[in-house]
Amino acid sequence: MNDKFLFPSYKQLIPYDKRFLKRVRSFLRFQLYRRWCYSECLQFEDYLNQNPFWQPLFYQNLYRCNTLLEKFCDKRFNKKQRLQGILSNLSLAERILGKSLIQRLFDEDSLLIGKLTDTLSLYLNINQIDPFEGFFSINIKNQNNESIYDASFIFIQPYSILITSVQGPNKLDAQGLVKDTTKQLHGIRPMFMLVYAFQMIAHCLDCELFGIKHKYQAKYRWNDHAKLLFNYDEFWKENKAILNTQDYWVLPLAIEYKSLDDIASKKRSMYRRRYEMLDKLRDEIILFFRGKCDE
Repeated sequence: MNDKFLFPSYKQLIPYDKRFLKRVRSFLRFQLYRRWCYSECLQFEDYLNQNPFWQPLFYQNLYRCNTLLEKFCDKRFNKKQRLQGILSNLSLAERILGKSLIQRLFDEDSLLIGKLTDTLSLYLNINQIDPFEGFFSINIKNQNNESIYDASFIFIQPYSILITSVQGPNKLDAQGLVKDTTKQLHGIRPMFMLVYAFQMIAHCLDCELFGIKHKYQAKYRWNDHAKLLFNYDEFWKENKAILNTQDYWVLPLAIEYKSLDDIASKKRSMYRRRYEMLDKLRDEIILFFRGKCDE
């Protein structure tokens, strides 16, 4: 690792592509963005040189620096807002998670938060899918360490978590895998299980919890529906969220439990197991973030 962090060059930042014309377009686009964001790149360098603790995050994957040039979590952000969003995310993560936990993430990439079932677990990760959607994620993995569902997030001012993406499996039998996972989670679909986990984490860390609006999501394109397989706005509504003045969806932190007396007798045992799983996960989240939660 260098003593002084410098913003990466084109060759360091952009993966090689065999297609010549695409390489040319990428090079020209990089040069344009680099000049347009020259001042922001200098401020980004200064921050990392004054806070070397965060340098490993970018040295591990220099492409993460491209978030400053192109996009970072909210498509509304201009270059100044991207810089502020990135730096706020890092400084808040240090305050909210603590350096020791973040250092463990640097060292291991993925940390077990808690067991959901005998075969499914919840993890906190350095996001390895797309840095444009944030540098952190939580996901559900099976006993083979395969990710079933992922959700990326960032920390935003004043003391909040913003969920920036929710992604399912990219496999031939994805539908069958989700169906089987839902059965193992006692009827909770994995994308909703991740929201429950976020609600518990936000409550534990005393943070507000927001969801990204559909058209502000990093992969949103008005003419390309292949990138977003479900509508974020509808998903947040299903989770009883409401829009705030920033146009983010505000998610409630309380998880409602139905009374077992109001549930059909043939489903009561499933709901009982579901609530036991959620209670156990809440306790494991408190233990994982010990020292950060009000028990």
